[in-house]
Amino acid sequence: MQQKGRVTKQDIDKGLTQVGLQQGDVVLVHSSLSAFGYVEGGADTVIDALLETVGPTGTVVVPTFTWGPFHAAEKVVLDLANTPVKDEVGIIPETFRKRPEAKRSTHICHSVAAIGPHRDDVMGEGIRSFGKGSTFHQLYKLNAWYLFLGATFGSCTGLHAVEEYMQVPYRRHRDFKGSTVILADGTEIPSQSVEYLSLPDSGYRNDFAKMKDIYAGHGVLNTTKIGEAEVINIRIRDLFDIAVAYMKKDIGFLLTAESKKTLL
Repeated sequence: MQQKGRVTKQDIDKGLTQVGLQQGDVVLVHSSLSAFGYVEGGADTVIDALLETVGPTGTVVVPTFTWGPFHAAEKVVLDLANTPVKDEVGIIPETFRKRPEAKRSTHICHSVAAIGPHRDDVMGEGIRSFGKGSTFHQLYKLNAWYLFLGATFGSCTGLHAVEEYMQVPYRRHRDFKGSTVILADGTEIPSQSVEYLSLPDSGYRNDFAKMKDIYAGHGVLNTTKIGEAEVINIRIRDLFDIAVAYMKKDIGFLLTAESKKTLL
């Protein structure tokens, strides 16, 4: 019997299988190590379980976002090997990106790291964060899973892809001209990235958390618990297509009720 608050690799293996992950899958993972309770072996145990569950033909992708320090800066330098992500997305992605077999993409604010045979396929063009040619677009084409390991649905940044696809009136693009990306081999290249940001001082706020119940109502969520962590798994195609249908009826659907009142 699993000891309350103590999680082993076997517990994680079992939970991942319960939510539908199997050999050969491609999966994007949002995670919170602390949500599990005590994990024997820490972040590496979680990463090992993910990689073993999808096997040598599967691919694991994690966010290595730097949105917090970079999105409002005039010029920035993203060093793929050395720019940390722990403060933004947690210790699991920070540990994952440092593995020698991991590759990190070049988007200034929304890079990802990936391990597996589709590693290169999910890098995207480094231009849009969530639109055509982005990592998210590539994951959609690969029919990837979107897995939440102790992370809440409020962290579902993939829903920004719906906003970009629908060209919502409360966001705009900005570029990062003059910014630099340092590749893993030390080569410096100019950033091509653009970011899809809320209008300055607009007061618009997303409410992604409500989407969990909506997707559950459509029967497309797989859920379980590992230790103290809630685990949610959904196909990215379902996540995107269902949200688009709601947005076509209400362009402010992904906003909080309060901020939607000011939507033009």
